[in-house]
Amino acid sequence: MSETLNLSKPGSLQTWLDYIQSLNPCHIELGLSRVKKVLKHLKLDFSKTCIIEVAGTNGKGSTAALSCAILKNLGLKTGLYTSPHLWQFNERVVIDGQPVASELLADAFAAVYTAAQDTDTELTYFEYTTLAAFICFAKAKVDVMVLEIGLGGRLDAVNVLDADIAIITSIGLDHTRILGDTIAKIAFEKAGIIKKNSRCITGVLDKEALDVVKDAACSNKAELYVQTQDFDAVFDAKTHYFNKQNYTELTLSAPKVPECCVAAAIKCAEIFAADFRAKCGDKIKRPLSPEVLNAALEQTYLPGRMQLIASKPDIYIDVAHNPPAAAHLYEVLCKRPLKGKRFALIGMLKDKDIESVLKIVNSCFDEFYVASLPTERGESYLRLKNTLLSFGINSEKIHGYDKVQAALRDVRAKAQADDEIIIMGSFVTVSQACTLDCKLNEE
Repeated sequence: MSETLNLSKPGSLQTWLDYIQSLNPCHIELGLSRVKKVLKHLKLDFSKTCIIEVAGTNGKGSTAALSCAILKNLGLKTGLYTSPHLWQFNERVVIDGQPVASELLADAFAAVYTAAQDTDTELTYFEYTTLAAFICFAKAKVDVMVLEIGLGGRLDAVNVLDADIAIITSIGLDHTRILGDTIAKIAFEKAGIIKKNSRCITGVLDKEALDVVKDAACSNKAELYVQTQDFDAVFDAKTHYFNKQNYTELTLSAPKVPECCVAAAIKCAEIFAADFRAKCGDKIKRPLSPEVLNAALEQTYLPGRMQLIASKPDIYIDVAHNPPAAAHLYEVLCKRPLKGKRFALIGMLKDKDIESVLKIVNSCFDEFYVASLPTERGESYLRLKNTLLSFGINSEKIHGYDKVQAALRDVRAKAQADDEIIIMGSFVTVSQACTLDCKLNEE
């Protein structure tokens, strides 16, 4: 085992986070054997809890959050687990719409630590956080857990639990060194969350990915619901949701989450409301109505998804860091009227497809402020600058910085009231920019 912790006094949440951070959080080691062993030792009872798992290259966090909000509005006690966080770790573990208290998370980490010691098991950072979330949900006796898959699906720590409903939002080329270098290989990993006699919902998938998911659903005798085939949504000033199986249509409020996440979340709620009353008993307090759906659509957003954090000039943060997310951001920006100029502040991780991301979005911006990231995986601004130069961007429009903070100060000084600043490329970039922007707004 790794170096043990002094547990003579209960540790604070920050103490525990510092400890598990020291376990090499950049190291990714997929597999379920370690987390299975510790989970068995913890003896958590989820026999009366419905489990929804959400995987996908993009959109899984927002889909999970919206699904959870709808189910909460049905009267269910909900637990939501997402990752990573922007400002506070507590954002990852939410019960009934509220982040779990630091004291409860610290207690959960202590329980995981003890179980790991008892079973002589070394856990990764993500395995620690996942098991701690499970403990919090078990103690709260939630009716339903909505769990975002961290990476892939089949061998992700979250998949140690069997999902009643699996949602696969999208499948694109990301984490190729870990998940595989083709759409089919990545689809196979994500389809690993589909369990025997369960339900599976997909977002819009291309044929290669959908064929793999269909095979997985068939082999597990799981009911499959495919967006565009079985259900769909279109958007103008409203949300128009279609259930093609019973030919119903709902006209709802416009969402605050990305549009691509909406249809699958509503379909999940439809299935849940129709099929899970036996498991939930009388816990569903109200029917699935337009009022229930509208409340969730109007209230739900996930930090860091085209989120407005300042005005005059408008500053938006978006964690787009791979080609599919960049393509979605490009579509959003193309639809937005703009009086002034649009500036990009970009920082990225070196293991991302930087060239593809910048190729997709570069035409949306008038100038670029590129910054190095301080983490082990952080890329130097020089690679971003050279990539933009290779696309024919004038060097005078590209400004390089060693730190996000310096880039943000300069772009804010340059931008006029009618301009727009988009901060993107990584959770690290967005988190650092948000911290600084709060300080600037206080000055």
